[in-house]
Amino acid sequence: MFRRALAVSAFLLALAAAGVVLAPQGPAVSQTTKLVLKGQSSHPASANLHLIFKVWAETVEKMSGGRLKVETLPAGAIVPAFEVFDATSKGVLDVGMAPFGYIQGRHTATIPMSHGPLFGMDGQDYYAWYYDGGGMKLLEEFYRDIIKLNVVGFPIPTDYPQGLGWFKKEIKSLADLKGMKYRIYGIGAETYGKLGVAVVTIPGGEIVPALERGVIEGAEWINCLEDRKLGLHKIAKHYYTPGMHEPVTGGQLMINADVWKKLAPDLQEIVKVASVYATTMRNFAFNRETADACQELLKEGVQIHRTPDEVLINFLNEWEKIQADYAAKDAFYKKVMDSQKKYAEQVVPFRLSWFPPYEFAGNYYWKDKVYRSK
Repeated sequence: MFRRALAVSAFLLALAAAGVVLAPQGPAVSQTTKLVLKGQSSHPASANLHLIFKVWAETVEKMSGGRLKVETLPAGAIVPAFEVFDATSKGVLDVGMAPFGYIQGRHTATIPMSHGPLFGMDGQDYYAWYYDGGGMKLLEEFYRDIIKLNVVGFPIPTDYPQGLGWFKKEIKSLADLKGMKYRIYGIGAETYGKLGVAVVTIPGGEIVPALERGVIEGAEWINCLEDRKLGLHKIAKHYYTPGMHEPVTGGQLMINADVWKKLAPDLQEIVKVASVYATTMRNFAFNRETADACQELLKEGVQIHRTPDEVLINFLNEWEKIQADYAAKDAFYKKVMDSQKKYAEQVVPFRLSWFPPYEFAGNYYWKDKVYRSK
């Protein structure tokens, strides 16, 4: 027996010297297996939300050394735009990218978790609330317990701030909007509806044909860049900004929860980190691209106007009534709003007190180049 043990030991040492490793195959396979996930967004291929989806997938593939690859199909490739959430939950899609506004009817908390005035917070504050102010725990609770979707989600704030939209005639007051058939979604639709506007909610790809045929008389989409891609400037020449309905906009990157559980811990971390990277990098580029697009619109005869203060103030007043009603009726909605308000109470007064006003130095250098007219 002793001689046999020595012989076995010598054999193993020889194998080791030759570079041969005898080890259980499970872990080695998990580190080399290549997984391809089927994904779709709710937006056209040229939209910034979809471009973030693509950058995210490319980053995941690079960071994982090719172990994880995600197909990033545009809206309608597998399911309609408004069905991305359910399709991801059911496993029709492994991965989805869509804004909460597309399922706003499911629960009122989709509003503060994706867009709106948010007590004065901007896109930076909104993203910080998720990762620094407790928003991620509420997002997990929302999917698991409130709307019961079998997904793991990550916030994708982008496309902000948004304009009031496009009109064939000038908008001088709220009275000019009342009774108008106006395409908008989310809290914008509800609030302007309360203010007497005939709101219509349709996907982005249907806006231009509807405006062309007179089905709608005005429409908001996103901003100079995305609206120009749709061709809105070819139908209407009066563009108003800002729009108080979406000074912040947020999409959701979703992974089917069963698929998520199968990912190794390092792949799960890569998915999360890549979402922050892709969102940040694309939003950097998005600001510059939007600035260029605004200049192109001006060259093409578009008039960019400042939205009348009366419209913005009436919007905020009406929205405060609506959100107070929501909070009184739904405990989870109130929980989200209380969390955001607490965070905003810390960061917004600080930024108002400490940060230099953007307009001060901006106007010092570039006042003559400001193109938005009052």
